[in-house]
Amino acid sequence: MGAVPSTPRHTSTTAETAEYLIGTFVGEKSFPLASDFWQKLLELPLTLRWSSYRVQQACELFAQNNHHTRHLAKILIHLSWCLQEAVRTSGAPSVVYLKAINAVYFSSVFLKYIIENSQSDNIEELCLSLLENEPVPKDFMTDQRIENLLMHNVLTFLGSIDVSPTTSLLHQELLNFMLVAMSTQLLSGPTPGPKDVNPFLDAAMSQESLLVSSVVRRLLLNYIMRPRLPSSTAASYSIFSEENQPGVLQRVGSAAANFVLLPFNYLVNSNSEGSRNQLADCSLHVLLVLIHYHKCVVSDEYITDRSDDSASTDPVSKVNTYFTVNPYSKALENARDIEYGIGECVRILLAVDRADIEGNAQNGPVVRLPFASLFDTLGM
Repeated sequence: MGAVPSTPRHTSTTAETAEYLIGTFVGEKSFPLASDFWQKLLELPLTLRWSSYRVQQACELFAQNNHHTRHLAKILIHLSWCLQEAVRTSGAPSVVYLKAINAVYFSSVFLKYIIENSQSDNIEELCLSLLENEPVPKDFMTDQRIENLLMHNVLTFLGSIDVSPTTSLLHQELLNFMLVAMSTQLLSGPTPGPKDVNPFLDAAMSQESLLVSSVVRRLLLNYIMRPRLPSSTAASYSIFSEENQPGVLQRVGSAAANFVLLPFNYLVNSNSEGSRNQLADCSLHVLLVLIHYHKCVVSDEYITDRSDDSASTDPVSKVNTYFTVNPYSKALENARDIEYGIGECVRILLAVDRADIEGNAQNGPVVRLPFASLFDTLGM
């Protein structure tokens, strides 16, 4: 796989075509965003499988070439476009979901390898930008951050598209991708610091409150309703464990990992069905990572030292460190029982406990859930 394979013959098999396309993707040649190559790559059948050794080879080659090909950034952009099309098209045809699933799977595999094998504190190997001379479509905004574009579209799909037999596999793979993308925080110490680099998590935290609330609601509903993948697609891509080895979140030796997994393991073990529903478990895991994330920020504050009247009154810079507000934690705090909607309307009309009602409104959109079903799921 070291060199870019020659173009396959018209009589080539699907496996040979896949070999050529994936070999080209991880190779030295850079393909522009508008190239037909991306459509061919993303339309490969979902049934193709590679051995773990071949995947490891491909990942190593991809990491070597990504700095100048920027193929990780490009496939993340194509993933964003696929998700936009899936959301925009009501009852999207299967080819739309096929391309999105392939895009998110390729992204997860190679992103996971780069994060786990990063040699720098700021994960420079990701290369989440295009080169200055890179040709782009006319409608592509070159000044937008790719991680922001991606996370907005991932979260929009999760929050707005219902889980159904058609969409369930894409929901599952997007949750898997989020776990990989958010695992950058496990490369840091157990205490968040201002120099920590978490591009995808920071992008998730920057989304609007309505989108955040819809995602929190969807993740909780997935845990409550426990939707199952159709039998034809139940064998989801196993990117988290190969040959019985633990996945990325378990493999990184960090106190942060234990902190995140502790409540997850408790909630899953509290219900006998928990360990048997991948979509529900993954939804809960993503939610716990999101609500426990704290971004550390440093700001300069200028103060005047008046302790000595004879001293200079020039302002002195003072460095302050603080944590930003976590919108997902805030949205979870605003969760309300859906069965009490009428009662709350009566309270508003009667102006009873108005301060509490207005305070809740100011805290952001209310996330309404069936609490009785949630308690049943938790075994309470």
